[in-house]
Amino acid sequence: MNPPLVIAGVTVAGGLVGLGSGWLAVALERFERLEEEERQERLDYERDIAEELSRAAVAAEAPAPARPWAGERYGWTWLERWLSPAVGAVGFGAFAAHEQFGTGLLIHLLWLAIFVHIVDFDLKHRLILNVITYPSILAALVLSEWSPRLTVTGAIIGAVGVAAFFFVQNLVSRGSIGLGDAKLGALVGAVTGAGPTSANLGAVYAVIAGVFIGGATAIVLLVTRVRGLKDPIPYGPFLCAGAALILYLGP
Repeated sequence: MNPPLVIAGVTVAGGLVGLGSGWLAVALERFERLEEEERQERLDYERDIAEELSRAAVAAEAPAPARPWAGERYGWTWLERWLSPAVGAVGFGAFAAHEQFGTGLLIHLLWLAIFVHIVDFDLKHRLILNVITYPSILAALVLSEWSPRLTVTGAIIGAVGVAAFFFVQNLVSRGSIGLGDAKLGALVGAVTGAGPTSANLGAVYAVIAGVFIGGATAIVLLVTRVRGLKDPIPYGPFLCAGAALILYLGP
């Protein structure tokens, strides 16, 4: 086990990484021009509503009730200011208390940092950016030989297997499971790995853990009426949580 001073230092570093992740999220919002895109979508939506009201008035019919536009928030929010630093600090501290300081720990902390960013951005925009997932998948394959309990072959099998699973889910659900989740699945599979033996099924366990965590969270949100049955719930954070859990516990 690492000395308490090392654990404390890594915990502080995790908080700073989480804060940096928030800064990156805000920067990517501007780079991807998300606010401008939403503004155009809102104008199109309001135009469609106006046309429907006009048609109903001409036909002397009652117009269908229109849901108000649920706008997104941009810039610094509680996600960037508080959630990302808190999750980063707790995650880094937990791994530092669990693993001996070295290459394996540093690689796991890298994946944690990426997961923290994905959780923040997906919760805020229900979007997982290719500019994050594609380089991360490549890095996972390159670093696989130095990652604990992982090989290049296992990383490739995990990436392809989990990505294919979510791609099929995308087709079956007609888009309810987005392709962004399939790309994130490839990253999760690459960092947790898979193989022909039961001792090397980290990617499978990560997906199962994500499903259980997501299901339990959805039930709580529905029971407490924080979310309704028709309200979208991003799946990326649960998949990240499942992957982090498997990285922590091992295969």
